[in-house]
Amino acid sequence: MFSLPDLSYDYDALEPHIDAQTMEIHHSKHHQGYVNNLNSALEGHNDFLSMNIHELLTSLDKLPDDKKQAVTNNGGGHANHSLYWEVMSPDGGGEPTGSLADALNSTFGSFDEFKKKFTEKASTVFGSGWAWLVVLEDGSLELARTSFQNNPLMKDHSCTPILGI
Repeated sequence: MFSLPDLSYDYDALEPHIDAQTMEIHHSKHHQGYVNNLNSALEGHNDFLSMNIHELLTSLDKLPDDKKQAVTNNGGGHANHSLYWEVMSPDGGGEPTGSLADALNSTFGSFDEFKKKFTEKASTVFGSGWAWLVVLEDGSLELARTSFQNNPLMKDHSCTPILGI
């Protein structure tokens, strides 16, 4: 069964940017709802419940037809929010260093240009959705956009989402 990941920081750790009540509700109620609904949708399908979330999202075509939409919505919501919690940090911020900085500079020209293009990608999401930075199978970076709780893994099984908002 899938479970809600623990945060590596307290709910109030991101204040003043995100207040503790918003964090608590979003994590313990909203994200927990995705987990509960995902587990309910997969009840009786232990082969899928034993997968990790990334394996599940790349196996949607193997699900019974009556389970696909619920697993897409709730599995995507669970995966997306799990990454969301991981990429935030009370000690975060600033420019990346090392291989990520090199890859961003190589792909986008500079970190500032990446931020500009990522912001543009995020602002073109119509309605509910996500903007993504993904690593492709060849190690290159790419920006992506998904609707609702969809995840890039659902379309490109070989990519690795590393940032999603």
